[in-house]
Amino acid sequence: MTPMNHRRSLHGYPSKTDRVYDILLENIIRRRLLPGEKLVERDLAQKLGVSKTPVREALARLEREGLIQGASYHGFSVTELSENDAIEIYDIREIVDGLAAGRAAEKVNKEQVKELQFVIQSFRNYVKKNDLESYNSLDIKFHNLLGAISGNRRLCEMMQRLRDQTRILMTTSVTLTGRAEASLAEHTKIVDAIARRDADLAEQLSREHIRNVKKAVLSSLKGAPQSYATN
Repeated sequence: MTPMNHRRSLHGYPSKTDRVYDILLENIIRRRLLPGEKLVERDLAQKLGVSKTPVREALARLEREGLIQGASYHGFSVTELSENDAIEIYDIREIVDGLAAGRAAEKVNKEQVKELQFVIQSFRNYVKKNDLESYNSLDIKFHNLLGAISGNRRLCEMMQRLRDQTRILMTTSVTLTGRAEASLAEHTKIVDAIARRDADLAEQLSREHIRNVKKAVLSSLKGAPQSYATN
């Protein structure tokens, strides 16, 4: 098994299952556990210092979310996503993220507009510094913020699950050279539309953004030259 970061305490966790789930999720999306890698219940329990029960429950949750695959009696492995899987995920993300942006434009308040504009300025700073790791981390927060502003809890959960699945494909989504600059321009237009409370335009621009990410990801999966891409 790949070396795995599991330095977390039980403090703040309602259950050992939640702790184990978070550790495994973090290691999957950060690609410390790679697609196709086997997850052995007994080994995980020993490594994490817990009994098999919370490990079994955490694995079952990850399976429901599509991040691992298999059956408990055969063992699990980190999900391997095909090109067709990527297409399906991004097709759904286009609809879901578009809906979030449109609803956000309908419900946004002045303070939230300022927060979104601050995020855009931070994006610009990261692009200037070529700090793509920070850009990608902020990108996740940006989409989470749109979901929160939309006020739809189930929509937020769906957005998070789909983003986690896309991150199995590559670390924070790898893309073609120049994608970060394009992403900045796309995010800026989305925030401008939300600030104007133009729900239709915000949804349209968000869907276009996801379609562009999809194209970049599919190109990289086909072996094109890679650099960072933001989702």
